[in-house]
Amino acid sequence: MKKSLLCCLFLLGLAAAVACRKASPAPAAPDAARAAAYPQTWQLVELTGQRVGARWTGAELPWQETYVFRADGTFLKTRRHGAERAEARGTFAVQAGPDGRYAVLAYEAASPLIGSCAANALTETLAFQADGTLASTWQVCDGPGLAYRQVH
Repeated sequence: MKKSLLCCLFLLGLAAAVACRKASPAPAAPDAARAAAYPQTWQLVELTGQRVGARWTGAELPWQETYVFRADGTFLKTRRHGAERAEARGTFAVQAGPDGRYAVLAYEAASPLIGSCAANALTETLAFQADGTLASTWQVCDGPGLAYRQVH
């Protein structure tokens, strides 16, 4: 009797919690805030190499590069190197990690523009820094250090 009473109370509490959760309308603010925050354009502002002191900024950069993040969760990465222009696109999500926020990009197809530690990877991760820049995580595995600043 005691077990069935506890079981009934548990089920009743669970049903009430589910009912209250379903009755609450989903907040519209996050979607509205997301739409207001996008599009975002991030431009390459600094490249650091593996050698100590190897750093390029502004007109010294060997190439120009931008990410455009859109409210629908898609992105476009563009690189200009001399007269050549290359593009890659896909979807992104901003995720919180134990040490900060990250933009995780999933590319539609393989591309030399993907800055990743894994060969033939279709994903790239960028970290939001305290100084307001967005940094490639590629440098942790011998890639170049790439820092981007939001321009729009």
